Amino acid sequence: MEVLVPKEDEKRRRVSYFYDLDIGSYYYGSGHPMKPQRMQLTHELVKSFGLHKELEVIQHHKANELEIERFHGSEYIAFLSNITLDQTKLDWQGAARRFGVGEQTDCPIFEGLFDFQASCAGGSIQAARLLAAGKTDIAINWSGGLHHARKSEASGFCYVNDIVLGILELLNHFQRVMYIDID
Repeated sequence: MEVLVPKEDEKRRRVSYFYDLDIGSYYYGSGHPMKPQRMQLTHELVKSFGLHKELEVIQHHKANELEIERFHGSEYIAFLSNITLDQTKLDWQGAARRFGVGEQTDCPIFEGLFDFQASCAGGSIQAARLLAAGKTDIAINWSGGLHHARKSEASGFCYVNDIVLGILELLNHFQRVMYIDID
């Protein structure tokens, strides 16, 4: 097996790794396949192998409503940011159905739903900003990639489309952006 060793004159790539310490505390519910705890386990693996020493580890911000509304509808985001488990049965049934959220969908209402989505989106937005500014060469956000959400509808475990938000950020600086979905 050949081991590739970088040439001395090659520039070392700057790798930014985005992680929210609270990411593993969110819970979609019993039996749901989406497990944010896996993101926390991935972070623990990164640390146990010592990879974090080679990366710029960044505690990213949670995206605010204005950042998220660059793609998503304001009524939809208002719903996501205000819904609680207590309200799901009574006040919000019609809106929940319209926005693709609730018990009969793959996008349940859970404690901290908006904070979790805002965290995932914040990492992708911040990654795009650093890439566009030339402050990093590679950006990793394990909590990102929630690309199934539509403008005003949750879908496929995704409520906020952080990929679109990151691309919109990159389009502020570049004419084109190529996105490849590998799932």
